[in-house]
Amino acid sequence: IEQYEFGTIDGIDEEALLKAINKAQSRFFTKQEGFLYAEILKGDNKWIKVTYWNSPEEAKQAQKAFLDHSSCIPFIQMVSPSSIRTLYLERILRYKSQSFFERR
Repeated sequence: IEQYEFGTIDGIDEEALLKAINKAQSRFFTKQEGFLYAEILKGDNKWIKVTYWNSPEEAKQAQKAFLDHSSCIPFIQMVSPSSIRTLYLERILRYKSQSFFERR
């Protein structure tokens, strides 16, 4: 699991940011080996992208290629470099509510 936390540079419109994220996701990340799915979260002027991969190695390999891929450049240009924080995590335990999944 990769957690990518970021903030935008001043003046970035949320709609434009989401368009850039969608472009990077659909044209780059979804085509990477080991990609399972991703979620975009927002709160308190911070954004977090949580991406699920088959392995940490595949996540790190994709992250390196991400910086040079043309479909990712618009997103990269909107992000404040000093705000970026990336963590690679391993799930230890998982809990779920049956009723939670039945409603969705």
